[in-house]
Amino acid sequence: MLARVVAASGVPCQRSELPPEVWRAAREVLPGARALAGSFPRGSAGNCFGTVMGAAGVPGAAAEWMQREPFEAFLHERTRPGGRDGQPGTVLLWRSRDGLAQHAAVTLGGGWALHKAAQTWWTPRVVLPTPTLIRASRSVGWRLSRRQLR
Repeated sequence: MLARVVAASGVPCQRSELPPEVWRAAREVLPGARALAGSFPRGSAGNCFGTVMGAAGVPGAAAEWMQREPFEAFLHERTRPGGRDGQPGTVLLWRSRDGLAQHAAVTLGGGWALHKAAQTWWTPRVVLPTPTLIRASRSVGWRLSRRQLR
């Protein structure tokens, strides 16, 4: 039963589709990304903010429920406005009309990105083609922006 629930939710992780050169290029700016791809957080810990921070190499970030304040501090300290979807380290950031961060993902390069789609324990961190991830993450009233990891 549990396997059916997990398998039925979301788009399957496509990490095995990434060429080795994409992983190599991503490793410089996203040292934790490959280990997170396709994994589940322990218990109820872990969300999209922690996934982005963990992929960027922030120790312990992927293993905790990351709140907005530390995530915003991370964005301020470790990113700058801009970035391109085809390069590794572009943080895709969705904000609601009131400016609050609602969802985040990070590009791996070569047309691929990593995110944790939902805040549920049974939702894995997945690698998807960047356009697919962007489409799947759309929500009424949210606006997508990009920030580049430094």
